[in-house]
Amino acid sequence: MKRYYSAVKPFEKRKKKRPIFKLLLAIMRIFFPRDEFIWKTQKPKDGEAFIFVSNHTKIYAPLSFILNYEKPIRPWSNANLLTFKDVREHMFKNVVRNRKPKYLLYALSVLLSPLIIWFFRSLEVIPVYKKDRRIQTTFEKSIWTMEEGVHQIVFPEKLENWANKYIFELNQGFAYVAKEYYDKTNKIMKFYPVYVCKSLKKVLIGEPIAYNPDIHFKKQREQICRFLENGIKELGDSLPEHEIEIYE
Repeated sequence: MKRYYSAVKPFEKRKKKRPIFKLLLAIMRIFFPRDEFIWKTQKPKDGEAFIFVSNHTKIYAPLSFILNYEKPIRPWSNANLLTFKDVREHMFKNVVRNRKPKYLLYALSVLLSPLIIWFFRSLEVIPVYKKDRRIQTTFEKSIWTMEEGVHQIVFPEKLENWANKYIFELNQGFAYVAKEYYDKTNKIMKFYPVYVCKSLKKVLIGEPIAYNPDIHFKKQREQICRFLENGIKELGDSLPEHEIEIYE
């Protein structure tokens, strides 16, 4: 039996066509800026396993890849945005909490919850579970995506401790997928640093770092994240002076 990707189920039995969602994306593309994608390195070959690692820039960077990238792509996304109970709690604690008028925003969050869930499920995101054993699901979905040949992107900033003037330090958990992928396939995957510059309407992609199974993973994930942080800084520094959009 043919199995198709699902963000919330183990798999789908049928490929969903999602015509309304595709129409929405087409409308969004009319109004969203057409960013220029600039490769500072060679593009990966077809079938090569890799993940883009990007600065977040609020919602601009995810939308830029969803609407402008040349191939289908699955972003990693907070799993709380995929279920009714969790999306409300996420909105109340992380979006509405420090904004006013709260009573109006709380009501708006409840009303928008079904639309948010529909949108993220339709995107077929890779759900990120941060604090329990379901994180294994994140890695399994990521590996499934690589085996399909679909590109993916992660935005792993911590929102604490600056790495440089462009980004906060990166959470290191995403790097574990490289070990999982190697253990399953005996193949090496890469991580590409990405800098999305909203003010100049450019997306820069830099030299990748490859997973090395000969290095202890705890040391390896540290090396991967520092390399990517420095890579994003180098990409940002290569541009003319510009307004930096930070993740908030």
